[in-house]
Amino acid sequence: MFSKKIKIELEKKDDIFHLEPLGDIHVGHSGFDSDLYKKRIKAISKDKNRYTIFMGDQLDAISVYDKRFNPDMSLEHDIDNQRKEWQKLTQTLVDAHLASKKNEKIWGLLHGNHEYKIREITRSYIENHFCEPNGISFLGAKCYIALEVTYKRKILAQWEIMAMHGSGGGRPERMFQQMKVDNYMDVFMCGHLHQKRYIPGEAYQMDFRSGKVWRRPTHAINTGTFCEFLVEGTSGYGDQKNEVSGTPIGTATLSFNAEQEKIGGHI
Repeated sequence: MFSKKIKIELEKKDDIFHLEPLGDIHVGHSGFDSDLYKKRIKAISKDKNRYTIFMGDQLDAISVYDKRFNPDMSLEHDIDNQRKEWQKLTQTLVDAHLASKKNEKIWGLLHGNHEYKIREITRSYIENHFCEPNGISFLGAKCYIALEVTYKRKILAQWEIMAMHGSGGGRPERMFQQMKVDNYMDVFMCGHLHQKRYIPGEAYQMDFRSGKVWRRPTHAINTGTFCEFLVEGTSGYGDQKNEVSGTPIGTATLSFNAEQEKIGGHI
């Protein structure tokens, strides 16, 4: 488990800023859509009010030494070459992150099962190649973020965020239920299942000033993927499953209005 405090200083009190996580990219897989990834990298880099966090499975990381290796699906067989391609495709965003003098563009990087289950991709490898050279915090497979938003150094809003890559199969709704057990957060974010979702909800909490219960908004997103589930002309993992439950590739985004203390989401 890792924890981090993120501070966002607004230029205007009514600025709305966006968190667009980048998850399940799977560089090296035949289904990886590099054009869409480059488009989102450019959009996040150019928008001063748009931020991101890497949610894991940056690489497909399936080499010829892996029992899951399928030459139909693995376009690049060398893991470090996959890492170099990720760096090349992500460099514009890294440059914007390193140039930022106030707010971090990239809030951190999680590793996913396509990294932490690969013997060659140790934590040291992640930190030495993905994180430290790019000024990105390593956040493990699960992290908690304290998000504090200020204007002219005055606190406007504070939100609690839980982000994890996730594990197992099924649907995001089930993962959200599991994440919420004994975790009292405003935002829950997961990846892994490649199914974009945004689900608002409510929790109930006492307000000691009024002595009454108030409805605390909650927000859950599955952050999507840049890897197609079925790829024309190939025979891979998706073709071996009886049930196909795909959603469009891309990202899910949360929008924060600190002045009104509101969050909205869209996919």
